[in-house]
Amino acid sequence: MEAFDLGMITLTRKPTGARTSSMSLPEAVAWFAGEHHSDRPRCLSPVLHAAITVLGDRLAHPRLQQLKWLVPSLVGTAEDGRDSVRSLLAVDWLVRVYTPAWLRVVPSLDLAAASLAEHAPISSVADAADALDAPLAAVRRAAWAAQVAVPGVLGGANAADTPDTTDTPDPHRQAATVSLALSALACDAAVAATLDVAPGFLPVCGKLRLAAEQAVLIAARQLAGSPDPDDFGARVAALMAPTADALDDAVIELLARLIDATAPPGQGWLAGDPVDAVKRYDGD
Repeated sequence: MEAFDLGMITLTRKPTGARTSSMSLPEAVAWFAGEHHSDRPRCLSPVLHAAITVLGDRLAHPRLQQLKWLVPSLVGTAEDGRDSVRSLLAVDWLVRVYTPAWLRVVPSLDLAAASLAEHAPISSVADAADALDAPLAAVRRAAWAAQVAVPGVLGGANAADTPDTTDTPDPHRQAATVSLALSALACDAAVAATLDVAPGFLPVCGKLRLAAEQAVLIAARQLAGSPDPDDFGARVAALMAPTADALDDAVIELLARLIDATAPPGQGWLAGDPVDAVKRYDGD
């Protein structure tokens, strides 16, 4: 293939062995830049490469095809000196968009979610840690009130203190189900984009992910259903679907801003992202 035409290519989830009309997003960037066929183009920022690799692997096919129009703007980002800014924008998005979106599945955590969504822009890892302190405490309280605190997680009891009966659902298995479901989502591209600040951000990222897991676990355990693990997995999937769908759109918008390394205007992410439109958990 010689001439590059965005309209004729189909983006694939995985790298391809040869240059055809089907290729991964990084391979499309390499082609547009005139490089040899590769899923690691020299012209692409490492932070953006990490983000688009996750997006390419996890977005549904129709949404994935939207990303091909970003190919020209991805070229030439490798040496632009903006990766530290990009990573902090991703941290800001994770604190002020991702985390409140999941807290909102539990109505009693609305205020905690709002405190994050309406927080001033996060400009450092230390800012992120400070912003999360009070909301994480609220999640712990909600977990204990709902009697679904996972042993060892966000202040949960030790395993030895947890009743062990055949009639009680295994909290570890349920927590693992939620964790795996969250880990399969495209919005993890934002986590990948924190590459430039990863060593310092990793502990904070772990806390916000645990908060999201605990919120989903609370909401799922409050839904009616049998203790069967398969039934619980189906409940988790149905509960998460509206928020996950909204965050798919939001993370695509985030990618566009990461490319330009520009923060959202006005009220910030809250003004443009669909978080407020996410369907909330309704126990009735």
